[in-house]
Amino acid sequence: MSKGVIIFAHNNRQIDYIRMSILAAKLANKNLQVPVSIVTDPSTIDWMKESNIEKTVTETFDKIIITQRPNDTSNVKNYNDGKYRVHAPFTNGNRCNVWDLTPYDRTLMIDSDYLTLTDVLSAYWEVDSDLLISGNYNDIQGHERVGYLDTHISETGIEMLWATTVMFTKNETTKIFFDLVSHVKEKYKMYSDIYRFNPIIFRNDIAFSIAKHIMNGHQKINEPKLPDIFSTADKDILIDVSNKKLKFLVAQNNSDGYVATTVTNKDVHVMNKFSIMRNYDNLMELAQ
Repeated sequence: MSKGVIIFAHNNRQIDYIRMSILAAKLANKNLQVPVSIVTDPSTIDWMKESNIEKTVTETFDKIIITQRPNDTSNVKNYNDGKYRVHAPFTNGNRCNVWDLTPYDRTLMIDSDYLTLTDVLSAYWEVDSDLLISGNYNDIQGHERVGYLDTHISETGIEMLWATTVMFTKNETTKIFFDLVSHVKEKYKMYSDIYRFNPIIFRNDIAFSIAKHIMNGHQKINEPKLPDIFSTADKDILIDVSNKKLKFLVAQNNSDGYVATTVTNKDVHVMNKFSIMRNYDNLMELAQ
């Protein structure tokens, strides 16, 4: 059975997703010892060529899978960088196509801002489960910054699954699941009325959670999951990378203050994408 990682990367004018994907891929390749493929679109490929990183992309990725950019023109969100904010498109509407696009029998899909700094996920390739998704969000600051809507899709809705990391075997069961995710995306407004969540921005976390809830017969089932997502918020700032340690300034609730925190030997979801790029060269050294 072939196994590998897949990353989706569609650039916008503010966020360089393909460069982030190179970093994420090199870390996953080093620490998980599997090939990594990328899903992107023609305009991002054109930018890659203009930026003279085509050779790096070709050397980094096992497969470069080109597909049409999702029509996400209304999917716009705020990207925070500490106290600064940028309003930009959020192109994330084709993750439901991963079943058709992946070249692997067993696939781990990760976000481009997910830094695989350990081999922890390697233990899940052989788990006897067709589909594994992370079920919890662990904030770098601890429980005090984790609200109800970090654990549930709405104030009255089901528990949230985190599509930051998803592992699946390519078979008929998972085909049904990803078709359901696609259906939820297409009928997102209808499902927002049923599950009582805010539909302004399409979120894969919500679509995956609803699809899994339907697959489980609208019940909560105890089943295997991927490890919790250890995450920083986009208001947190990565300020230093050295000696395999990531140092962050962590934004405090109900205050303008920050606290310095160091992360060592953990996979981490760095939601402040600008701070990834500011520390790019030092982060790349971790992949050597």
